[in-house]
Amino acid sequence: MVDLYKDMESPEKLLLESTFRFNCHSGLSCFNQCCRQPTIILKPYDILRLRRRLGISSTEFLERYTTKTVEGKSYLPLMLLDIDREGGKGCPFLGENGCTVYDDRPGACRLFPITQGSSLAGGAVIDHYFCKRLDFCQGFNENREWTVAQWKADQNLEPYDLLSQEWLEIILKRGDINPPADDARAPALFSMVAYDIDKFRRFVFETPFLNIFEIPPNVAEVVQKSDVELLRFGYKYLKMALLIEDALQMKEEMQMMPLPADQRSSLFFF
Repeated sequence: MVDLYKDMESPEKLLLESTFRFNCHSGLSCFNQCCRQPTIILKPYDILRLRRRLGISSTEFLERYTTKTVEGKSYLPLMLLDIDREGGKGCPFLGENGCTVYDDRPGACRLFPITQGSSLAGGAVIDHYFCKRLDFCQGFNENREWTVAQWKADQNLEPYDLLSQEWLEIILKRGDINPPADDARAPALFSMVAYDIDKFRRFVFETPFLNIFEIPPNVAEVVQKSDVELLRFGYKYLKMALLIEDALQMKEEMQMMPLPADQRSSLFFF
């Protein structure tokens, strides 16, 4: 989900088996030019890897390297990588010799020059791929040919895809149920769970959370130690809290509490 194509004609639609010619290397005159002006939406797994690479908390990463926007239908927040366009520095991770976080670069950077969008069909997330030749990019003049599927495999996008599908599903399904624009609690909760993994861990283990929901001890132990498993668990919590799916159950004694529905929802936010 990189918006390098705004203010341009619609890019070419591709399938996984579609072919294109492209190769990027330091010998090209345009090398790193694509890192100067992009609008990059950071997915949860992107932030997880980047904050680990930088050795800082997710809270600090969000404060230092992102700006927030709102997805138009779901009213849920999206995090954009903070790009210095006016100063010409571009991506904050662009150094003299290229990307300084290359092994942990965001999925959108890996996918370039392909860009991706998603939609719902029969309740499932369907990915769509696009490509448009950019005037400055010399990589399209190279002879290396790929299918979209081959390019994704070469760029090691599988873990990025696997850990983004439920995030996309939540956003798309939330948009379908048309929540009120002034629902302040849901965007705040989504922002914490999806993007601020360290804050979410404290939320789970330093509040009454474990006393309210049915979470086996072995699951809690794994979730406490693994960022990836905590993120997966967070998606279940969001589906339940945002009224998308009963992916997480309250303990029986909590279900028996004589609370009106509007007050019961407050249990999910603390």
